[in-house]
Amino acid sequence: MKKYLLILVYYFFANIAYANDKMPLIKFPTLVVSTNSQSSLTVDDNSQALREINKTAGGVAVVDAKTFENKYSLNLSDTLANVAGVYAQKRFGEEVRIAIRGSGLSRGFHMRGIQLLQDGVAFNLADGSGDFQEADSLSFQRLEVFKGANALKFGGATLGGAINMVSKTGKTNQGNQLRFELGSFDTKRLNMQLGRDFGDLDFFLSLTATHGNGFRQHTRQENLKFNSNFAKKFAKNKETRFYLSANSINQELPGSLSKSNAVNNPKIADNNAILGDHKRDIDSFRFANKTSFVLKNGDKIDFGGFLNVKDLSHPISIFIDQKTIDYGFYSQRAGQYNLKNYSNDYLLGIRTHLGKTHAKVFQNNFGTKGLLSANSQQISQNLQIFGENNFHVSKKLSLITATQLNLNKRQENNLFDPRESDQKIYRSFNPKLGILYKINKDSEIFSNFSRSNEPPTFSELTQSGSIGFTPLKMQKAWTLEMGSRGIYKIVDWDLSLYRSWIKSEMLQYRVVSGIPASTFNAQDTIHQGIELGLNLQIFKNLLKNSDQLKLYNAYTLSDYRFDKDRQYLNNIIAGQPRHFFKSELRYEQASWFIAGNAEVASNAQVDFANTVKTQGYAVFGLNAGYNFDKNFNFFIDCRNLLNKKYLATFSTTTTGAGNVFFPADGRAFYAGLKTKL
Repeated sequence: MKKYLLILVYYFFANIAYANDKMPLIKFPTLVVSTNSQSSLTVDDNSQALREINKTAGGVAVVDAKTFENKYSLNLSDTLANVAGVYAQKRFGEEVRIAIRGSGLSRGFHMRGIQLLQDGVAFNLADGSGDFQEADSLSFQRLEVFKGANALKFGGATLGGAINMVSKTGKTNQGNQLRFELGSFDTKRLNMQLGRDFGDLDFFLSLTATHGNGFRQHTRQENLKFNSNFAKKFAKNKETRFYLSANSINQELPGSLSKSNAVNNPKIADNNAILGDHKRDIDSFRFANKTSFVLKNGDKIDFGGFLNVKDLSHPISIFIDQKTIDYGFYSQRAGQYNLKNYSNDYLLGIRTHLGKTHAKVFQNNFGTKGLLSANSQQISQNLQIFGENNFHVSKKLSLITATQLNLNKRQENNLFDPRESDQKIYRSFNPKLGILYKINKDSEIFSNFSRSNEPPTFSELTQSGSIGFTPLKMQKAWTLEMGSRGIYKIVDWDLSLYRSWIKSEMLQYRVVSGIPASTFNAQDTIHQGIELGLNLQIFKNLLKNSDQLKLYNAYTLSDYRFDKDRQYLNNIIAGQPRHFFKSELRYEQASWFIAGNAEVASNAQVDFANTVKTQGYAVFGLNAGYNFDKNFNFFIDCRNLLNKKYLATFSTTTTGAGNVFFPADGRAFYAGLKTKL
């Protein structure tokens, strides 16, 4: 796959080099520029997306790429840094521990409990597990966050909701762009983009090459990522868009450390990770289509399909070798109708997500495959049918009713030991009731009551110690949410308060070094918290026309507990600090900006017995940029300025703690140049 990506690199350089030549390598038709240039049926622009998402009676957010493009944004911890309620902490490289409202809270590797999508298409594997290494933040125009049951439009059924990463298009990003970044730990990143809009045709291409040795030993990464999309509008009311991406990811893994080493010797790697040459290498290919058309009555129909192919080579204490094919189809219809004298908005949809993984496990002989110890086919089948109705009682008051039907099948055909073969079917019905009240044109309050569910992934179902699947139940929850969002003079806010009553929560704990976790069902647990985004425009046009000083704040309170558990009583569920706060003070003029930022966290429980805690911390950074002209700009990104040694994240345990900690990166400096050609 690297060979093909290198060919694409050549194409980019060649096109940019000859872009202004009298005899260009590739000649494009004259660009169509009009006030409707950014209009697309298949992809809303950022302003349209914000208007649409704010109709939701619950916690949501839209993150414009402009907020992170003038930083070194490598992973979801960078791009979602200022979204209240999203807890995303870097382990190393692009590997992040992420939770929304305690979703997959105790999972010490990758992700569970959140529906991750790219352009509305599943990024997770079909069994619900997922990682982030294939996502390229430089190819996105925005990220959409739908917390909890507010992810209904994507078929999201889990406690955490959904994150949708929306790609740039030829309509939103026209022209050629070249970007180069370098920084600490021998970090280098090159990105090239090409966008064209011909009116009824548009396309966008992005290619990113990343190299870095990492803060810690054995965290070297070499990545190539290609993303593209092409659209054809057949009429004012009909459009189809194709997506194609390919990735080659090579990431060394440093392993976790004891608490003492993580604080005092944070650069070292776990000895077993070095001896076993632990890595997570991925080659992947993704293809998708979305077709949209508008009916005469104004209703809109979207439908499409996708195919994801992924090869994983993953030596840890064992050597995991997996080849996965995921595919699926989706269709939805949205529109308006009148019921007597009342206006209604509706959404009906269906989604399928099917997957097959050929999963082999070998002994790890110093980073190479040894004897075969497991060989199976893992099959996932998911069907989601959903609908929502927004009943407008008045111009200010709306009542929302929604429902979702889910059918999930997990099947393993064990080719190594047929006695271990098993299958399980999970069914669920998730209703939702909501209310949305507009106080005025700039502010509103909302509330909803909803149900969620989450079946186990194969990582949970195929634990050792039992014949067939591990007898785990599906996690279920009822969640009550209320909040407000709006703008008043110099203040804008987004506030959500929630409480979830959970049955059979899937919790994980570290077993031994190199084995990620074992999973059990808790009895009753409670997740409750506060998510507050609060921004203030301190002044505007004070020193110069168009200058401004703004303060951005994101505060998350997380209170997650066992509820009269036989073993853990009312203990705190380990995994996340109770208080987590991010803030940025930013001064900007037309041609430059400077911003100071802070991240503050309280201590966090490491084990379910509540005998071990991490220490709270506060770290500070600085970000600045300068626009030489409209086509050339420069930025610097300085992190952990005081070189604070602290624990970024950890794997949870039942009692006590061993080598479960991941230290944070030390002081780091990055710089970037971006030019439009």
